Amino acid sequence: MTVISARRRSTGRRGPYVARAVAQLLSWPALELSDTRRGVAFAVRGIEILRLTGADEVRLRLTEPAIGRLAPYLRDCEQVLACADAAWVALRLEAEPDLDLLLALTSVAIKAHASEVA
Repeated sequence: MTVISARRRSTGRRGPYVARAVAQLLSWPALELSDTRRGVAFAVRGIEILRLTGADEVRLRLTEPAIGRLAPYLRDCEQVLACADAAWVALRLEAEPDLDLLLALTSVAIKAHASEVA
């Protein structure tokens, strides 16, 4: 039997801040870890909200209303990029403040999706 873990998958392929993000997010009780055909992802109540997409990049499903509320701040942030799907943003994690931003936005995403499902 093969066990797939986010830690094993991230070794050597993930940048240090993405690896640290995964390590921290694994302890968040609202998040469920899944290993999809696209890679490691985190979900809230079965809804995928965070996907690891590159060595130093993640995609986060914030929802369109949350992105609309945060748009003035997100537009000025070079680390946050819009995605084709308006509910998602891409984040580049290259420094400690980027990790802090990801954790804060992940918290927003959890709240947005928890309230959607409730």
